[in-house]
Amino acid sequence: MKVHITNLYGMGGAAGKAQQMTADIAKKELNFQELGVYKYPIDSDTPDMLRTRLDGIIASVSHGDIVFFQLPTWNGIRFDEIFEEHFRGYMGLKKIFFIHDVPPLMEKKLFRELDRYIVLYNRADLIILPSQNMADYLRARGLTVEKIVIQKMWDAPVDIDSTIIPRFRKRMNFAADVVTYPRPFVHDWNNSKVELAVTAEPGNYEWADNKNIRFLGWFNNENSLADALRRSGGFGLLWHDDPVWTEYMKRNACCKLSSYLGAGLPVIVHCSVAEAETIRRKNLGLVVESLDEAAERVEHMTQEQYNRMVQDVDSFGSLVRQGYFVKKVLTDAVFELLYD
Repeated sequence: MKVHITNLYGMGGAAGKAQQMTADIAKKELNFQELGVYKYPIDSDTPDMLRTRLDGIIASVSHGDIVFFQLPTWNGIRFDEIFEEHFRGYMGLKKIFFIHDVPPLMEKKLFRELDRYIVLYNRADLIILPSQNMADYLRARGLTVEKIVIQKMWDAPVDIDSTIIPRFRKRMNFAADVVTYPRPFVHDWNNSKVELAVTAEPGNYEWADNKNIRFLGWFNNENSLADALRRSGGFGLLWHDDPVWTEYMKRNACCKLSSYLGAGLPVIVHCSVAEAETIRRKNLGLVVESLDEAAERVEHMTQEQYNRMVQDVDSFGSLVRQGYFVKKVLTDAVFELLYD
């Protein structure tokens, strides 16, 4: 029996990096075999071309193997359906769906497709979901897969300089492309006592004029981002203005949360995010109901309180820096499938 995992190519951003990171850990640490999937315009393929493409992807698969599907492939639901169907001729093959994102919950215009996605998910022998909140939500809407493994968090396998200790600063670091994708709360920042540091190159931005906003620069490399955040000190802010995304963050696992923890920064999150209780219980940062509350708590925090958080984050951060969440969820899935 071989264990395979899909890996997405041609997709940038957090979504593409998450799949590539997962596949890299699976191959190096667990000896999984890769099934390379490319993001491309599926409508450019004739049925014969698509069939030939899929034949090539799954050429190494045999009867009785296990296949981890990292979903979505971002080629659209039709591709994902056809891709899964292509494995039906293999006797004894087991399918594990590792759900990174649920597109209908990310965009209001796609919500009508949720039932179709759940029908696809129900074809799995086991499904990995980001949180118990997501499992409960999908169960209530028709998910029938009996075996579910909960992911909880992403990893952030970065190298850090342990001689640099995050400094206590009344600063919130927000790692996102705020230039291409403006965030209202960034533009409206007006706190003179708590600084907002954003990952953007310095420039003449009208929204930043005469405001307590710092520019950290833009980083395409995760190690460089982690180093910049660690040197910046203060807190890592996980926040969104869009109500659709605010709702989505109640159920999904956020890569940026792990980026902050991997860098060694205590975090600030809304009390509704999926791992809020873990953050509170492990003293990994501040769990708040609003940015005003966050700013007030940062303003009145003591050096001693912050240093204790940094110590707790450093200990917990070893999990995300060394890939333990991915290794655990993949291993748990195989055990749940074959042993339990």
